[in-house]
Amino acid sequence: MENKKSRVLIVDDMRINRIVLASILATHGISCDQAESGIECIELCMDNDYDLILLDHRMPELDGVDTLVRLKEMFKERGREVPIICHTTEEGRSNVNLYKAAGFADVLIKPIDPRELFEAIMVYLKEEEGSSDREDDFVLPDASDAESEDSGDYDFNVKKEIEKLPVWIKIIPQLDLNAGVTNCGDHEDYLDALYIFYSSVDEKADELENFLEYEDWTMYALRVHSLKSMARLIGAKKLGKIAAMLEAAAREDDYSLVKRETGDLLKIYREFKNSLAPIEKEEIFANKAKELQQAPPEASDENNPFHRPSILYIQSGEGIVKKGIEKNLNEAKFNVITIPDEPDRIITARNEADIVIYNPGTNDASNIGITMNLLGEICQDDSKILCLTGEITDINKAMASNGSHRVSRIYPRPVDIGTFVKDMVFFTGLETDFHRKKTVFVVDDDPGYLAVIHHWLSSIYNVQCFNSGSEMLVGLSTVTPDLLLLDLEMPQMDGFDLMKIIRSNYTDPRIPIILLTGNNNKDIVFHVLEYKPDGYLLKTSPKENILDVIHRFFAESMFRLSRESKDF
Repeated sequence: MENKKSRVLIVDDMRINRIVLASILATHGISCDQAESGIECIELCMDNDYDLILLDHRMPELDGVDTLVRLKEMFKERGREVPIICHTTEEGRSNVNLYKAAGFADVLIKPIDPRELFEAIMVYLKEEEGSSDREDDFVLPDASDAESEDSGDYDFNVKKEIEKLPVWIKIIPQLDLNAGVTNCGDHEDYLDALYIFYSSVDEKADELENFLEYEDWTMYALRVHSLKSMARLIGAKKLGKIAAMLEAAAREDDYSLVKRETGDLLKIYREFKNSLAPIEKEEIFANKAKELQQAPPEASDENNPFHRPSILYIQSGEGIVKKGIEKNLNEAKFNVITIPDEPDRIITARNEADIVIYNPGTNDASNIGITMNLLGEICQDDSKILCLTGEITDINKAMASNGSHRVSRIYPRPVDIGTFVKDMVFFTGLETDFHRKKTVFVVDDDPGYLAVIHHWLSSIYNVQCFNSGSEMLVGLSTVTPDLLLLDLEMPQMDGFDLMKIIRSNYTDPRIPIILLTGNNNKDIVFHVLEYKPDGYLLKTSPKENILDVIHRFFAESMFRLSRESKDF
């Protein structure tokens, strides 16, 4: 029997991305069709059968998620199961679980590593009939259970932090110190979280008793949900497990179970407080209130290189383009730092400027590829803006290299100097705004979680916390935040209601919103997708994950702005 040759559809609104993916697949003898939009993708799938679809997430008109939903309906009618892999930018890394729960078979982050693509090919192109329906069985994993990519060093660092904890904490049987320290980042932040948890036990236990007595099941479910999230955060897994069981019972109207088991929950909860009582005597908290109230000093422009209008110009040898550009940039009050395209020199100068201009010159494709790969990594890691200038043939060589995904603009000869300098002024403004201390609103009905998240973020961002959606809306009347962290499950006005109000009624409906939740089931995920938030985080996510997601959100937002109106 003759083997059927695999056929793949690549969907991306950027031609260079389609070319790169197609070339990688071609090396494995796989034929591809290409589409530049969701609409074209659907049309091709109506007329052709594909074994695998590589689908870009962010596209104009019909984005990846909307396209996915339509494709799933089409394939269901045909009785087919076609794996669809999402390929998205670094910004999408925080939403990998969200994409998978929506129905994507897998997620690849741009620039796509050829080895990762090959592994995906090996997995999804060899699946035959009878493969399980991944969508039906998928449940988002708890971020606190995730393993580090470099688990050896990571485990060693966690153990070192655990060693710094007081002895009395180490002998509390209810605490998983490894999980708690991992979630909080270090021993001091873990102690902070324990202290906040300890301080709120009486109030929250009394609330649960009242809600149980008056059979206010909505508020009961919300409060036991908050207890579950905080318990998991500090590593109180048994308490978190019982709280999760009672939350599910309350939401499923199993009130007899709630009434029968809540007494045991409250007993364990209050006994846990007694175990944590020595924390009040810890010296670390003697000056904690004053410390948390002190705002960190703002970095001065004089000592912050990102506030200087500097440009790093990289070129092989001397040239007319370089001299002309350098002259005009100097006249526009830019500080131009010129270096050759040598890896050591580039690495040494990487912190000298926030905008990088690369002129490939007359280098061969191999050397251009090495330089572009290095510049792509540096500009992504350091949130720098990368542009290309020079002869169009050399620019095309550079754009065929791995680092091309980080290029914001290209300026082929003859360069329009007026436009070029105007763009550099615009990019400088973007970088200055990126390094400005951002304002972040956090909305959550759990004061304990608000205290923890405020402590984690306040050294980096201006943080304002709100206990309800109505309080936050009052805050919006005076301040427009750079980002809103919004809890999904709150009384009176939940996260979905609040998001709908913001998206429809406010003068700036595109206030970025990252949703926070302690629930990770599929129904919640599809609710989230319906409102198209800018991100999604589990409340049990470790501190470093939350900080990383927020930082990358701002970095990718700046990068998208730098690419607006590009033409290549």
